[in-house]
Amino acid sequence: MHAERSAAQAGDTAQVGPGLIRPYRAEDRELVREICRRTAYRNRGSAAVIEDGELFADYWTKYYTDEEPESALVVEEDGKVIGYLLGCVDSTVFLRAMARRIVPAILARAFFRLATFRYRDPNSRRMLYWLLRYGWQEDPAIPLDRYPGHYHCNVLRQGYGKGYYSALALRFLDRLDEKGAAGLHGQVQEPVTGGPWMRMVATYRAQFGAADPLEFFAEKPSTFQRYMFGIDKPMVNRAWGAKVGDYRGWLVWAAEKYHM
Repeated sequence: MHAERSAAQAGDTAQVGPGLIRPYRAEDRELVREICRRTAYRNRGSAAVIEDGELFADYWTKYYTDEEPESALVVEEDGKVIGYLLGCVDSTVFLRAMARRIVPAILARAFFRLATFRYRDPNSRRMLYWLLRYGWQEDPAIPLDRYPGHYHCNVLRQGYGKGYYSALALRFLDRLDEKGAAGLHGQVQEPVTGGPWMRMVATYRAQFGAADPLEFFAEKPSTFQRYMFGIDKPMVNRAWGAKVGDYRGWLVWAAEKYHM
């Protein structure tokens, strides 16, 4: 296995199969927000948990599109945006912006609408309660000094199996290298007994033995699926951290094996 540079080194755009990967532009903002809403919660859509789609998109995309757009990418097919990667080079900057500007504005809007009976769907009220009561406690602690970067990537179903995810992520790794970031981290919610991500990890370890690029790993129990969807299966939030070069090798392997 070897680490490769992304095709995007040749310029601002890169052809990947039938698609084109390019830097995010301001005119992509509403399309990115709509894809975020449509792909939420394994394609259930954001309306499955809260009826305020603008608030949902603000929480998941506003920092990246409004404060660090230079780290964002999109993928097009036939001139239409069908996926995106929203990246952050330094998560301490992200957390500061979220805590000082973005989240307070979101909460003020949400609770004003709640107090004025704008939310008719019980799920909306349940979601707000879960966020305040449980959500902030269920994320594993991550050493951001070692793994400062992170990204948020979604592709519509029509883009599955075409290599867009890995191409977007590899290009973001180029940016982390350019900025001197030591590493990056991510998080996924899965059943305690395992899920797609853990199966990938197990397959990688079986193939390469001790050569594990994910040098940091942590998990915490999650109540979200049970509370919002009535799913009794025990769930966990799994967090990982890796050096940029090691994660590049992992992505190249995953792209070849799973056509990500």
